[in-house]
Amino acid sequence: MDHLVPQSLGGSDEDSNLALACRRCNERRYNFTTGIDPQTQQEVALFNPRQQSWVDHFIWTADGLKIVGKSATGRATCHRLDINDEFHNQGFMQESRQLWIQGGWHPPVDDPRL
Repeated sequence: MDHLVPQSLGGSDEDSNLALACRRCNERRYNFTTGIDPQTQQEVALFNPRQQSWVDHFIWTADGLKIVGKSATGRATCHRLDINDEFHNQGFMQESRQLWIQGGWHPPVDDPRL
């Protein structure tokens, strides 16, 4: 579970402040609530799955290996969390997604692709 408003910033354990997150994203988010949109260089709030729709802010690449930010919030979230392992060059996320594609579990059927 991830705290949308981190406990270190006064966030509660109420359901409305919690969201599912993998350990990797939880750790990379740390206690940040904002990120820099790499396109505009503006600081914006990170994506909040309790209040925002995924499809408004993100889209998969055609091959399903990368998440692309469609909005300032989406781009800042992708950048802050390094969702595609582009900055840490570990390749773990794209390798995992490739395996999920082979297994027929990814990307989610309702999610749009480029």
